[in-house]
Amino acid sequence: MSTHDASIVARAPEVGRKLRVPARAARTTRTVDGRATVARLARSRPKPDKPRMARRHTELDALRPLVAGLARHAARSDAAWRGLADPRLLRGFRRDLDALSESLAQPEPTASALDAMRTVCAEIMVAQRLLDAGCTIEREAATPSGKRVDFLARRDGAALHVHVKRAPQPAQRDAAIVVPQGWRSLEQVRRGLVVALSLARNLRGRALQHALAEAFPFLEQASIGEELSIKDGENRTVARLRVIAPSAAGTTELVADLAAAFDNHVPRFQNALRKAFTQFMPRGENIIVVCGSAGAVEPFATALLGSHIERWDKRPRVGELVAYGRGGDGFWAGSMRNQSRMAVYWPMTKGSGPLLFLREGAVRAGTSKAVGLARSIFA
Repeated sequence: MSTHDASIVARAPEVGRKLRVPARAARTTRTVDGRATVARLARSRPKPDKPRMARRHTELDALRPLVAGLARHAARSDAAWRGLADPRLLRGFRRDLDALSESLAQPEPTASALDAMRTVCAEIMVAQRLLDAGCTIEREAATPSGKRVDFLARRDGAALHVHVKRAPQPAQRDAAIVVPQGWRSLEQVRRGLVVALSLARNLRGRALQHALAEAFPFLEQASIGEELSIKDGENRTVARLRVIAPSAAGTTELVADLAAAFDNHVPRFQNALRKAFTQFMPRGENIIVVCGSAGAVEPFATALLGSHIERWDKRPRVGELVAYGRGGDGFWAGSMRNQSRMAVYWPMTKGSGPLLFLREGAVRAGTSKAVGLARSIFA
């Protein structure tokens, strides 16, 4: 493992997978009183290669069940948590959850209100996880430089300084875009690559066949970072393929191209990581926990570990021609920020679990009490 590689423990949520959305069978119109009425369209079977529109997804759809679940869990666990935290802190969490429930009952919370809700949810998610693990917690522990650590967690003689950050905004469109079935034939190419597909318009029949005839030779020889633009007879780009990462599947994996969201939010995550690093407790074990949308695991991993690259200084794995690794643009690249050895990404959705990243040095020191504590809590 190179200095910019890291070990990932716990299973990551699936990213970029297709979401089945029922084919549109009706047109919705508005009446004077604001209620929706439905006008039936002619019945027809959807074409298999027609991309379906993604179902609209709002933050409220994720926050409402999340807050309700946190509130129920707090009520059930109140007795078990006594003695692990200041009673005033626990009462404050309950008041925060009550206030969140009231705010979420409003039909359209403001952007600033949603921003505050995400912050409070992130802190309560992490606090409940620490308490469930049997840790005593102290909030806003002061560092020698006057900074504040969100939570100081202690258990069995080990101490962990926990820094909670959240994504500044939903990091990607979480209602996944479905890749048209006609393009799925490209997944027959036996190369372990993740390929992003973007379409200017849907292609069918002969146009689709011409596009696939260009795409197959490209995928058989393409390297990570290369892309192919497919044009129509009038020289207009109708599709684009980008090789974005290696895949362990052994075959080509086709995903929707979310490049704009991805490229925009990698630096946002790095800013959050750098801000947390400035708040580290010197000579202590620190862990950064970033909470965000379910579709943002890969942008976070890229911000932390670096971009996917081909490594010609490493021996490929058995059955592969090229070795892959991470570039030097990650938060953990090289020997930078050696004090940072542990990080977590946690989707802010009900029932989700955290994904723990351990830096190479932390893996070698895996028997240390603090690393063991982090594993028991977040892995």
